[in-house]
Amino acid sequence: MIRLVEASVRFGQAVAVDRFTGSFPSGRITALVGGDGGGKSSLLRGLAGLAPLSPPPRPPVAVGREVGYQGVDQGVWLDLSVQENVEFVSRVYGLSGPRERARADDLLDRAGLTAARDRVARRLSGGMRHKLGFVLATLHRPSLVLLDEPTTGIDPVSRDDLWALIAGAAAEGATIVLATTYLDEAERAGQVFLLDAGRVLAAGTPAEVVAQMPGSLWRNAAGGARPEAVSGAAAPAPWTWRRGRTTYLWTPERAFAGSPGLAPATPDLENASVALLLASERALGRAEPVLANSPNGIGGGAGGKQTPSQADPLVLAERVTRTYGAVMALADVSLRVERGQIVGLVGGNGAGKTTLMRIILGTLAPTGGACALFGATPSLETRRRVGYVAQGLGLYPSLSVIDNFRFAARVHGVPVGSAAADFATGLGATPVGKLPLGARRLAAYVAASQHDPDLLILDEPSSGMDPLSRARLWKELRAQAERGVGVLVTTHYLQEAAQCDRVVMLEAGRVVAT
Repeated sequence: MIRLVEASVRFGQAVAVDRFTGSFPSGRITALVGGDGGGKSSLLRGLAGLAPLSPPPRPPVAVGREVGYQGVDQGVWLDLSVQENVEFVSRVYGLSGPRERARADDLLDRAGLTAARDRVARRLSGGMRHKLGFVLATLHRPSLVLLDEPTTGIDPVSRDDLWALIAGAAAEGATIVLATTYLDEAERAGQVFLLDAGRVLAAGTPAEVVAQMPGSLWRNAAGGARPEAVSGAAAPAPWTWRRGRTTYLWTPERAFAGSPGLAPATPDLENASVALLLASERALGRAEPVLANSPNGIGGGAGGKQTPSQADPLVLAERVTRTYGAVMALADVSLRVERGQIVGLVGGNGAGKTTLMRIILGTLAPTGGACALFGATPSLETRRRVGYVAQGLGLYPSLSVIDNFRFAARVHGVPVGSAAADFATGLGATPVGKLPLGARRLAAYVAASQHDPDLLILDEPSSGMDPLSRARLWKELRAQAERGVGVLVTTHYLQEAAQCDRVVMLEAGRVVAT
């Protein structure tokens, strides 16, 4: 049992963790979830001895031998092979002998890495690198295992494999503390701490955190009123969000009488977390960031978009094939995106999602088959009508948000919109590279949508986002679709795939389900 009492992490005058009190039992998985910049990583770094945590844990943790830490960089040496990574860490901890070699072999086998022993880590898939990072962090049998978003950005199968490894370490008696942005993962944990602005908003089992949700939650079918109409005078639009075809409304009053078409909703951990973060935002006087660039700030004018060639699909890929030498990256893949439709591409690392997106954009030519963008061969001209957010975000890390917006706007020959300028003002002059991941992802979306594109292509746009930021991004994407914009999005998060109108699943370059 490790316990913190009124513990804080400070960097100069900035308070990253504010008087945290809580226990981390051995043999149990504790999940840290919460708002962007909420303090999850700082708390983990404090427990690992990498940040000033005061007062220290009780009992004191012997940092080094007792701690296994996997940071957001996965903790893998990219230019070493899998075997060389294991041998290096073994030497650092003085692990030798048949017992230690057997443990390394067992962990690699359970991680599905035995056949990849001689492969350089840089050439592993994202999921394999994350699993290798976990193996390296737990090779020396630490009693405290700290994992900073160990599954962010990896495919569902790799996530399940990694969770089996995590559960195995807990079964051996280790104390597991992990930060995650996936609420379905947090539901697997024995206890959850929901953090915002360095403070604990709720703590307990997942069910106990849900029970601590303030106010009331209401639901309405998406086929009815839009979110801002659902809220009406009773609650502002920032208190609404969408999941799939359902609109949810949170109100701070438990006695809210509702309005026609609304029914009480039973919260789960994701909706409860969104509501708790909204309540914290309201208490701190923070405003919802405005993402759209239209006059009313919510997904465009009432009349929707009017663009040429209304009858043509925005994207039409027919039996597209792409090879790299003897490697088949895509095989007979067909895909169609219509106006006002959100299409999700789902698949593991290396399934071909990013390759297909590049062919649609025209930055990569297909080996076989055909692809049309706005009814024509993809080109620089057709790309001008597209808003694209790559996995790498496409932002210049040394520039501020407003400078990034100005650059993107000049590329498209448009001014920076008032909503984009307001969004940038809220983030100040801080270089983009020093902002929390959720803020960077929202900024990348705003930069890519300034020129009012007809089609949005987004490669894992919400990976690593907190529940509230993710809900806001998807509310914005749905508003864009309702005004006629097509949206093509990749995701590893299956709960997020439920937001799409249509899903195409890729495996090893082939469509296996639609």
